[in-house]
Amino acid sequence: MGELILCSQQLAAMPYYIENVSLNVYSLDELCYYIKNNTCLLDADFMDDELCDWVENEQHLPDIAQNLRNIKAGGGVLSEFTGCLMSACGYCTKEEQKQIRNTLQEMEHKSAFECGKIKADRFLENRKYISSIAEYRKLLQSCETEMPQMVGAVWHNLGTAYARLFLFEQAADCYARAYEKSSDKESLKECLMACRCNHDERAFERRREYFKIAPEEAKKIADELSSCSRSDAICQFETMLDEWDPGDENVWETQLEEWKKQYRKDCMV
Repeated sequence: MGELILCSQQLAAMPYYIENVSLNVYSLDELCYYIKNNTCLLDADFMDDELCDWVENEQHLPDIAQNLRNIKAGGGVLSEFTGCLMSACGYCTKEEQKQIRNTLQEMEHKSAFECGKIKADRFLENRKYISSIAEYRKLLQSCETEMPQMVGAVWHNLGTAYARLFLFEQAADCYARAYEKSSDKESLKECLMACRCNHDERAFERRREYFKIAPEEAKKIADELSSCSRSDAICQFETMLDEWDPGDENVWETQLEEWKKQYRKDCMV
């Protein structure tokens, strides 16, 4: 999970498996840590019979397990279900429990489409780009009745996920769809930038003509991208590369492995 958790509850012999993030948790503390840090990823499927059984059999908390079953059977909501878990553990402070409850209650009043977008956005923020792409694509399969601005925002963020994986052609297509839906100038700018990042001048010009962008405006966008490529961070990076010994294969191989490792991590589901 990335940090040490001091567990006050008993560790389970058999973990509870959280399927949508491929995560095993071995204690109620770890489960509450997951709830706290992934609140926006939770949905009604989290109120699972298997989780109730795990709390009873592996955490040896039959009363809590029965309370969870009663909440589920009585048509209770997710904020109530998670509140029961957190109250039994003590990992989260009262203030943290209140914030989590408020967040879940807010989501309970949103549409399934809005909740799905929040979930996908959270994947994107956490660099889980493949998961975010899958969630955005799922939303776009059922968006006929949604507001164009909301659908445009989904297409835009889908483009961003592709761009962060260096899939600039797909990113440009998504940004173009976003602009067609929402008329957001930012989506149009990102579309042209993605074409330039892909070193596809024909696509850049084709998009410019299709969306009737004045040559002067297109030049501004191209110049903005060029200035980004000369940022202090990139210049420092280039200086570092220049200082490396071209004959020192170990240095280059080590750096390449680091980049590969990070990219593979970004591609993980």
